[in-house]
Amino acid sequence: MKKNIEDQQKRDAEHLSDEQLILRWGAARASCAKSLRVMRKEADRFALWARYMLGKHLREISVEDAQAYTTFLSDPQPRDFWISTTKRPRSHPEWRPFAGPLSASSRRLALIQLGGLYTWMIERGCCIENPFRLIKKPELIHLPVILRQLPISGIQLMLEAARDSTNKRLVARDLFMVSLFYLTGIRTFEATNANMNSIQETGANECWLQIIGRRSKLRRVPINSQLYSALIRYRIEFGLSPTVAENDETPLLLAANSSLKRAHNATVLTAMKRVMKKAASLARDRDLPELALSLESASTHWLRHSCFSHLAAETGNLVLVNTLAGNSSVESVAKYIPIEDQMLLRGSVTLRLPIAP
Repeated sequence: MKKNIEDQQKRDAEHLSDEQLILRWGAARASCAKSLRVMRKEADRFALWARYMLGKHLREISVEDAQAYTTFLSDPQPRDFWISTTKRPRSHPEWRPFAGPLSASSRRLALIQLGGLYTWMIERGCCIENPFRLIKKPELIHLPVILRQLPISGIQLMLEAARDSTNKRLVARDLFMVSLFYLTGIRTFEATNANMNSIQETGANECWLQIIGRRSKLRRVPINSQLYSALIRYRIEFGLSPTVAENDETPLLLAANSSLKRAHNATVLTAMKRVMKKAASLARDRDLPELALSLESASTHWLRHSCFSHLAAETGNLVLVNTLAGNSSVESVAKYIPIEDQMLLRGSVTLRLPIAP
């Protein structure tokens, strides 16, 4: 019976278009919405390249074709056809699949995803071999310590920059976001998917934020007094009561120019980049050119790195940092601590903002 079902699936797969194959692969293999977006992007790019450059479908790709695509990713040509530095919806006539040549890490990611696609296609009887199996992936240099983080002075300048607006709602929201991402280290999608009632008070001055992370894993992160104060001011500015009710399903992160509308990932990332650029300007004004460059390069995820790096340096407790990060292994957070600091075990010190939000 099982063999009959598998044979039927293989026969059905033989008639699927490239687009249908990619959709079914994503549905079968994606672990979350973010993974699905990455998988679709890489597969769609490759299918488009194969069709326009080779006149081939996914089933017809050879090892030589896969190698040619690997070279193409380093310098997509013709540039006008493949590249646009302006992000546009796919329906726009000037949409392009690339923003520029891919870095070594991005090329490696693309090859891994395409290898996964063809492994799945082989299982479904759509092709005989995986053309990406023998393609050498770019080697990555793994630094022992994460460099994409900000010093405490950078966090302080971000808090100052967040106040630089006449829009009181915007100020309250941005101060809360800077505080939230730095003091908890949560990921952008974890924050944008949360609601206000994800915040739970358990008595004895304990407050927690319950979030759903990667692979739908549920975890709690503590909210300290500084973050809670920023939350209260933020809620009051948006016309909400200071206290979070159990049935309050208001989004945790709100769009500042609308009435209690959820701020999505792109909104948050844009807002944080705006704050960071203002902070970079403050750094230049104070003759801090290196800090200015870091702030200009920074993204929301840098605050996650900064949180764990500063907390690890304060406590030396990798288990504590790993639990807060929601990672699967302690080894993944060891890179937040310089080698000499890994030998020091200090007493637990609560991470604090340099100035009140």
